[in-house]
Amino acid sequence: MSANEQQFEAWNGGESAHYVEHADRYDRQLEPFTSALLDRAELEPHHVVLDIGCGCGATTHAAAGRAGQVVGLDLSEPLVEIAQSRARAASIENVQFVIADAQTHRIARGGFDRIISQFGVMFFDDPELAFANLRQALAPGGTMTFVCWQGLEANEWLMVLGRVVSRYVALPEFGGRAGGPGMFSLRDPDEISMLLGSAGFVQVECESLTPSILLGGGGSPDESIDFLLGMGMARGLVDLAEPNARDAVIQGVRAELDERYVPSSGIRLGTGAWLVSARVQPSDAPAPIRRAT
Repeated sequence: MSANEQQFEAWNGGESAHYVEHADRYDRQLEPFTSALLDRAELEPHHVVLDIGCGCGATTHAAAGRAGQVVGLDLSEPLVEIAQSRARAASIENVQFVIADAQTHRIARGGFDRIISQFGVMFFDDPELAFANLRQALAPGGTMTFVCWQGLEANEWLMVLGRVVSRYVALPEFGGRAGGPGMFSLRDPDEISMLLGSAGFVQVECESLTPSILLGGGGSPDESIDFLLGMGMARGLVDLAEPNARDAVIQGVRAELDERYVPSSGIRLGTGAWLVSARVQPSDAPAPIRRAT
């Protein structure tokens, strides 16, 4: 199996469909993270920026309003196509997109002042190789800033569902690097610091980021709940229950979230993420990269 083959198949197949269909709703739901990410990255008009796991392009387009040139990189062709079409529609000219795997793609050595990522760095088969590859892409003194999820239990927007599922089946342990790539693979800040340090980054900082989000970007209760239940992680949680219990799980989630609906906005729920920043030494020469065989 080649590097990240499972992720490639997922994000060029069924996993991308929900994102393509609901790109605008995802953008509204994740807007608090986008703002925090770009503020921490401190982009300036002369910066050349690389956006890892750019998806449908929300962070790439937003970064283009602050930086000189932005490259969005993602292994999902359907998502990148959306990103490109949105950039054309908005006449954003200082962006370009590359369909590639950030773990193995030969990114221009020292070609970027900033690397950013919004929930795009948790899915590497070999995170040591991936982050070393990203490090060599930064110019001396450059910085990497990304957002990744804390654990399931820190994210109310998913634990609403998790608590209902746990009435029927024990929830497994999710995430951690030992569990392999996935939504919660970078849930531990100590592991993040060790991982980035081993890749050659310095001044690694992990700040807890806990904004509330508007589920599905707003809308009616049915629209918001259907959006949640269509997400890959939510589908996986529901599927933990026995088939004969899944309708009851969904009904339980709907009942709980209906009570949280506010007509003037929608359903607002808590989250937990890490806002991570790291730097390349100003005089640092990029270390050789161990290439996957």
